[in-house]
Amino acid sequence: MTRPLPASNARRGGAAIGVAVLALLAGCGSVPPPRYHTLMPPPASAARPPAPPGSLAWEVLPVAIPAGVDQPQWVVQTVDGSLAVLEQERWIAPLGEEIRAAVADRLTLEVGAPAVSAESRKRWRIRIDVHRFDSAPGREARLEATWTLSSDADADAAAALRCRGEFVQALAASSYLALAKGHQQTVTRLADAIGGELKALNAGQTATCSPLASQLSQR
Repeated sequence: MTRPLPASNARRGGAAIGVAVLALLAGCGSVPPPRYHTLMPPPASAARPPAPPGSLAWEVLPVAIPAGVDQPQWVVQTVDGSLAVLEQERWIAPLGEEIRAAVADRLTLEVGAPAVSAESRKRWRIRIDVHRFDSAPGREARLEATWTLSSDADADAAAALRCRGEFVQALAASSYLALAKGHQQTVTRLADAIGGELKALNAGQTATCSPLASQLSQR
């Protein structure tokens, strides 16, 4: 004959089952929060003060990004060449905005903050089209882009300067932080290339960029 449990034992048994169920649900739903990364360099990385403001006026236009990587989650290349989307590794802002902000920050350091100039020939627009933004953890960060420099004085689009560059940063570590730093370095070198051409054009000098400038970094 089955006897009912005392009320106290029944309560303890029910509480234990409830705790076990909650623990199981918590274990099933315990997904680590995403880690957010940025292409902006840390403030301490600036080894020198920014260039003083001058008569050089410039603007970085919205950056065009390949559709395959234009998302918050990282898209990385695996060892076998396939692609993987990392839900837990994300950019803090849309990738195009991250590149635009990082390039503008570096140009401010190199050529000075944008100035409002009365001379229309001194006002430059910078357009960047990213063709490849490859992430290979433990191997390399790669950025291929075309940039166009044009001033308000250009009568037609043919007068604008167009350059293309490939920037590859080898990675010494396999961590995602190392990959983020690698991309920071490729964007910095893109901005330096743009800044060099911008200063030359503004000074009336001949541009030096080639149709495809391949720049490989050292580990």
